[in-house]
Parts: sequence; structure tokens; C-alpha cells
Amino acid sequence: MKKIISTTMAAVLMAAALVGCGGGQQGSTGGTETTAAQTQAAAGGETTQAAAEAETTQAAASGEAGNKTITLAMVSAWDSVIPFDTTSSYSDVVLDLIYDKLVFLKQDGTYEPRLADTWEMSDDNTELTVHLNENAKWQDGEPVTAEDVVFTCKVYGSPTVAAVRQNNVSPFAGFKESDDSLKVEAVDEHTVKFTCAQPTNMDFLFFIKFRDIYILPSHILGDLPFDQIRESDYWEKPIGSGPCIYESQISGERMEFTANKNYHLKTPDWDRFVVKVVATPSLLSGLINNEIDILAGNVASLQLSDWEMAQQQENLICQSNESVGYQYMAINTSKEYLTPKVRQAINLAINREAIVSGLLKGEGEPAFGPFSKSHLYYNEVINVGYDPEKAKQLLAEEGWDGSHELVFSVPTGNAIREQAAVIIQQNLQEIGIKTNIESADFATHLNKVRESNYDLGLIGSGGSPDPSECVINFKPDHVNNFSQLSDWSIYDTGAAGESAFSFEDRKVAYDAYQNLLVEQVPFCFLYFQNNLFAQNKRIGGVVDIEDASQLNRAVWNWTVSE
Repeated sequence: MKKIISTTMAAVLMAAALVGCGGGQQGSTGGTETTAAQTQAAAGGETTQAAAEAETTQAAASGEAGNKTITLAMVSAWDSVIPFDTTSSYSDVVLDLIYDKLVFLKQDGTYEPRLADTWEMSDDNTELTVHLNENAKWQDGEPVTAEDVVFTCKVYGSPTVAAVRQNNVSPFAGFKESDDSLKVEAVDEHTVKFTCAQPTNMDFLFFIKFRDIYILPSHILGDLPFDQIRESDYWEKPIGSGPCIYESQISGERMEFTANKNYHLKTPDWDRFVVKVVATPSLLSGLINNEIDILAGNVASLQLSDWEMAQQQENLICQSNESVGYQYMAINTSKEYLTPKVRQAINLAINREAIVSGLLKGEGEPAFGPFSKSHLYYNEVINVGYDPEKAKQLLAEEGWDGSHELVFSVPTGNAIREQAAVIIQQNLQEIGIKTNIESADFATHLNKVRESNYDLGLIGSGGSPDPSECVINFKPDHVNNFSQLSDWSIYDTGAAGESAFSFEDRKVAYDAYQNLLVEQVPFCFLYFQNNLFAQNKRIGGVVDIEDASQLNRAVWNWTVSE
């Protein structure tokens, strides 16, 4: 007996179980114009008649050149179009246009078909079977098959590739044993079976692991040795199965697409799609002057100083959306002077209410952990509060003499976060902790944090309706172990929630997980900021832009009126 989860049932079950929970530098991609046939030959595949005609097919898929163009703005550039080699939400914006994912994730905790039509989990929660949409095609006309999903997962999990997003496939049996050992199998042309190494929660797989697995074409890349995949010319003009066909880019400034008129979910109403990098202070003027049509949501929000004016513009639709995304300050636990008590003192010294009321003007809420107060897994006992006197007491107990100056790494590009850093610096000065703010672009900042060349560092997270979202950041051997933890207790406690199957059992694990975060303080959680969204009224079909926090936008539903 299997648990069959249809589209409707998945939404109902997820709604019953869950409620809602930066930028890089330009990567190695260039603007070389390469036909699909040339791409396949360069990738090592046999040049077939279909490949030779691919350019024509792709042109047909994009339709006649038209004037219905949508320009979407985000505030920093992507760092790569190689899906398994980035953790940037800015890169995810363009990846989600080029490629498909199995499901469309929603901030309300439900998920809907995208490349997958239906799915089912075995009674023992070890085998997930996914049935693909049989109408899906690559932008060169080839069908999307189960082999593409198998190939993609094996690339993600390959020890040879050593992908940044390798842990996306870590629940599956055979993970990292060899390049071909991962237990993801094609049952037939449109059915994939995933075998887990141990019983695993299906919602965890969809919301956390599958969220940023972008399916790659095995018929183009599949003949390449895994250690040569990154060097393929394919990445210069990637062919996906998503709603947008890659056309060109200007490094760090814009990426342009034509519509995939053969997209299996819906034929786009528009003809062209442009992703444009626009600094936050210029977003409103761009919207008013019709230079941009719509903001990207989680990676582009109007600044608060522009919010009132934006709402007065006749050509704009504006809305303030609560977000599961949050900002936090990582603390380098490998530094011997940043003891648990010192980290607790730092946590107590931060005046989060001042940040929310002053900087956010009330458009947000203080964060005391990775879950907002409306999140089903929020632990009501957790409330760090603002207590500078207790913070001073803890420092005195540790013998802190105030002579040490902490390196406070702050990424540029997010004005509120940069201003929050100044408030935090003042808060810490008041309890006797000196800091030196070192600002850098996000990619440089992230490298500094990963390489342990910092004491305090500001980072943001998109959050998730699933409580497992942040757990991986506390895994000592993971690339996103920003706080340099060597203690596995936080990760192990959170991971216990990942493998629990009832809400009650998961809640016990995640309550304990939140308690440990407050005790050990690898992160100081700071605030949840509402997303101040705006779009031109000529753009229709934008129903749930808050779902962008889950790394997807249903752009195939968007329309343009002239």
C-alpha cells in the first residue's frame, strides 16, 4: 500500500502541517553566441540531425520577435548559471527562468506540480516516486525524461564534481560513494524513483532538498566526464526546459531572454524577458519611468524612504508582504575569546526593536530564531529580548576587559542591513565590546566568512515554511557552516526533526533545536523584514509574488498589456 499524493492532496496535507517559516559577482559565463548544435558537439555529444536542427527549433519555440517585454529588477548580480555551483538567491532568479524544478513551492507551505505531475512516498518513507509531465521539452525540442532527472542528481552528488550544492541529494542512498552510486533511478521514460538512505520526511525533500535542484539536459551534457562538466561550452548559452530561452548577458548588469512559447505549463503571453540589476535607491525611479516593470520580490524590495511615494504612483501596484526571510549575524565560534557566554552577551545587547521601529518603520518584526512568530514551529519560550545589563554581567563573568576589537564583516548592497550594522556596533560598544566594520561586496564577504577571517558577519536567509531550512548551516563539515561550529549538537537535533513524520514529533525536535541556538548562539538572529513590492499595472497575472522567497516565480502566468 502506497501513499498517493496528488496535486490537491499535497496542498491540503502541507497546509495542515505547515505555515510560513546575497548577491554575487559575475561568474564565468560569457556572451558567446552558440547554436544548440554547436553546443552539443562542444559538450561531447554526437551531432545528430535533431541537434543540427536545434537552432531552428529553439527559434520557433521563442516565437516571432515581438514587443511584449517584461523587465524584472533585482539589486545584485547572479554569480553563475551553473545551477549546482551557487548558493546565491540572485543566481536562482535567472536559473528559475532557464531551467525547471520538480515542484513549485509556495510560502503558505503547499507545493504544486511543475516538471513533476504527481508523486508518492512508500509506507516506510524510504522510496519517493515522481511522475514527470510527459509534455515537457527541452528548448531544442528534445523531450525531458527521467534520465535527465537521474543525470542531474548524480552530477549534484558526484564526489568528482564536488558541487557547492552537493548536499541537495544527501538523503539518498549511495551519496558520495562514487559518481554513479546515488540511488536515483529511471523506472520508465517519465518516472523517477528516489531511494533514501533512511526514512525521510517527504515535505523536507521537496522544500529543502529539491528547492534548488534545476534539471539539466543529459542528451547534451551526459556524455561528458564529470570532471569536465564545468568546462563545457554549454554554460555560455545554456539550453533549459524553463519558460525563458537564454539569449545574452552583460556581465553584472542584465540578462536577456526570449519566451519559450512551447513551455509545457503555459504559453507565455510576453515575447521577451529581461533581468536587470538595479541599485535599491534607483528602483522607484525605474518603476516610475517605466524602465523596469516589476521587482523580483525576495531579492529586490523598495527602500522604506520610497514606500510612501511609491503608493502614490498611478502606474504602480504596491503591497507590503510578510516574509519568512530573515537577517542574522554569524559569530565565529572558533575564536577562543568568543566563548558561549560572550556570544550570549552579544545576543542580549542587540536592540532589535530599535532596528524594526527605526530602520524598518514597523515593516517587519524582531527575530529571536529562524522562525517568525506566525510560523507553526516557532518556540514561544524563545525570546532573547534586549538586556544590556545582563550582557555586561556575562562579560564580567568571562573576564572580558574590552581591549579586543572584533572584525565585523558587513556586505554591501542592502542599505537596511548596512544601517543595522551601525546600530549593532553601537549596542556592543555600550556593553564594552569594540568592533571594526569591514565592508565588502557580498561575494568577497561570503568568502571571508567561509574562510574564518572574521568575528561577526551579517548574512541573510530566504527562510522556508519547512523548519529544516537553516539546519544545514550548523553542520560542521558543510560549506555554509559560517559560524565555524565543531560541535554537532545543533545540527543533530535539527536533523532529528528532518526525519520525523508527524507534526508533534517534529515540533519536539525543533523546539529543542531553537533552545540550543539560544544557548550556544552561533547566530544572532536579527529581524524579519517585510518585502515592499511594486509592479507596473500593465503587468498582470502576478498573484503570489511572496512565493519568490521559495526561489520561484510563475512568470509563465504573467501578462503584458500595451
